[in-house]
Amino acid sequence: MNTDVVDDSTSLVVYVGRNEEHVRPLVEAFESETGLTVEARYGSTGELATTILQEGEHSPADVFFAQDPVYIGALVDAKLLTSLPDDIIGRVPDGISGANNEWVGVTGRRRVMAYNPAFVTERDLPQSINELTEPSWRGRVGLAPTHSSFVSFIASMVTTEGEEAALGWLEAIAANDPHLFSGNHEIVEAVAAGDVDVGLVNHYYALQMAEERGSADAANRSFRVGDPGDVLMPTTIGMLESSLHRSAALDFIRFMLRDSSQRHFLDNVKEYPLVDGIGTPPGENPLDVEHIRGMHLDEVGDNLTVATTLIAQAGLI
Repeated sequence: MNTDVVDDSTSLVVYVGRNEEHVRPLVEAFESETGLTVEARYGSTGELATTILQEGEHSPADVFFAQDPVYIGALVDAKLLTSLPDDIIGRVPDGISGANNEWVGVTGRRRVMAYNPAFVTERDLPQSINELTEPSWRGRVGLAPTHSSFVSFIASMVTTEGEEAALGWLEAIAANDPHLFSGNHEIVEAVAAGDVDVGLVNHYYALQMAEERGSADAANRSFRVGDPGDVLMPTTIGMLESSLHRSAALDFIRFMLRDSSQRHFLDNVKEYPLVDGIGTPPGENPLDVEHIRGMHLDEVGDNLTVATTLIAQAGLI
C-alpha cells in the first residue's frame, strides 16, 4: 500500500465519469476550502474505466467518480482500488458499498418509466417491467440499450434474477418493436413530444425537464417495489490503490458525502442523497433501505461483461 507523497506542485487527479456541470461546482468548492488543486478529467464512465484499466498501477488518477457500480466494479476486479475507511462507508446505508469497501455510493438514481400524462393516463401504466413485453405495448417503449444506465440496469437484473431471466426479458422487449435512443435525455424528449408512450430512464430527467420548462410534459412512474424494474443505481466513488495523495483523495471523497454536497445533488440534479436526513427528490418514493440491500449492489459490478453480451445477443445493439 502506498503512503502519502507530499508534493504541493502535484494536483489531486480525479477522473469524473459524470456530467461536468453537476460536479464542477463541488470541485471548485473543495479547492477553495482546502487550497488544493484538483485536476478533474471528465468523460463517460465507461471510457474512463477503460482508461484506468489500461493505465493499471501507473494510472495518474487518485480518485474515480463513476455513474454506477458496474464500471467501477471492473476496477475492483482488477484490484486497482483500495478499501475506504469506516468513517466514509458509515455515511451511507448498508449495502451501498463494495464488498470490501473499495467504493461507496454518493447519490442514488432510480429506474422509472417516463410518460406524458397528456397522452397516457397513469392508471394504464404497468406495474411490472415484464408487462412492457406484452402485445399491448408493442412499438410504444423507448430504450437506450448502449447507455451505461441501461447496461447497469441489466447487470442488476442478472444479479437478482439470473442470466436466463435477463436474456428472456431482453429478447421479449426486442421482439416488441421498441424505439431505440442513444441516451435518457433523448428518450424523455420523445416522451414529452408524444413520439413514444413510455421510456425506461433514470428518474431525474423528467424532474429536470419539469423545472426547466415549468410544465409536466414528462412524469415518472415507478415499478412496484421488488419488481426487477425497480432498481436503484448509486453513483460511486473510490480511491486508486496507486494514489500518491491518499489523504487528499480521502478528503475529496468525504467532501462528496458532506451534507452540503449531498444537498447540491438533490437540489440541482434531483438525485437521491444517500446520506440520511437530506431529503428525497420531489414526487419520488423515499429510499427503501431493505430493498436496496436485496439488490446486492456489491455484486452488480461482476456482471458488466455478461450484461453487454446479453444486450447484444438479444439484438438490441
